[in-house]
Amino acid sequence: MQEIFAKNAALKQSLKVSLSSPRFARYNAAAKGDDLRAIAIYHWNVKLSQSLYTYLQAWEICFRNRMNEFLCWKYNCNWPYDERRARRQLTRMDQSRLQDAIVRQEKTRGLKPAPLPAIVADLSAGFWVSQVSKSYEIPYAWRHNLARIFPHDRALDMRSAWTICDELLTLRNRIAHHEPIFYLPLEQRHRDLQRAVAAMCPGTHAFAEASCAFMETWNTRP
Repeated sequence: MQEIFAKNAALKQSLKVSLSSPRFARYNAAAKGDDLRAIAIYHWNVKLSQSLYTYLQAWEICFRNRMNEFLCWKYNCNWPYDERRARRQLTRMDQSRLQDAIVRQEKTRGLKPAPLPAIVADLSAGFWVSQVSKSYEIPYAWRHNLARIFPHDRALDMRSAWTICDELLTLRNRIAHHEPIFYLPLEQRHRDLQRAVAAMCPGTHAFAEASCAFMETWNTRP
């Protein structure tokens, strides 16, 4: 990677301009002003993001499906439209998120009500993660019911689940927006992913483990 830009100053400058000075500055600072090493760190950051993508996808899909199953159990499978019970328990922000998802899906599909799977997939990861926050501790009786989300890790309590999922959400969003992640405690985030996914579904955990090359990538820091 570095050799390409070491031989051609114009290419190096072109890349820096495309990335923008503020974005490149983070990598340049980590490289102590060495542009070529900064490019190598940028490339490493891209590879780190790639290496975590499958695990984050596994976590997000498994988590939202577990949460949907819980809400169907607690209320009914029409919970997004249940004004009297399910929606009353949501915070204002989550009510807004849910309503926006419903409107989008009804408009896209020309159906009222929109299919539950479509609404579940439309809702943001932020909506789903918020469901294990303190705001829902009492309404969802998480002290007794959290095992419905994480049945394979009975030691995981609501506060730990919230902390882990909130940190994973931040990581997921940074990767989705192509932000630097190399400076984060990624070894811990990797362990968090392993724990959260294994706690929800052994099969999904096995798939993610077989697909993940994070540690190999982490150990190649420029």
